[in-house]
Amino acid sequence: MKLDVELAREISRYTANDGSRESILRIRKELRACKAAMSCPEVMTRYAEHVKAFGRVPVAICTACTILERTKRLNSWSVKWAISVIAACRMNLNTADFMVDDGLHPLRIEEYAASFIRLTTVED
Repeated sequence: MKLDVELAREISRYTANDGSRESILRIRKELRACKAAMSCPEVMTRYAEHVKAFGRVPVAICTACTILERTKRLNSWSVKWAISVIAACRMNLNTADFMVDDGLHPLRIEEYAASFIRLTTVED
């Protein structure tokens, strides 16, 4: 399983900053807003709305950070996807900063994000 080339490019462009403090802060602010919106139990039913509101890249990064923080309990396919997403980032991210706190059982993320993960991967 590999990350879709187009999403990898989008992530790379999104996180490629010009090195300025303002650019880095803008990206982090957008990711925190996405994390805050997704940090509720309703994320199970409103996941697609978050993708429309914030875009694929911030949602993918927040989802990947959440998966990596819950690695011990999740399946390898979602963890591989999350590693690929974070590897495509061109800036350092602390996964704990952008982890979605949905208040749900850790395994539930594989339920509500599964279709998004499948749509953004290609088979080897």
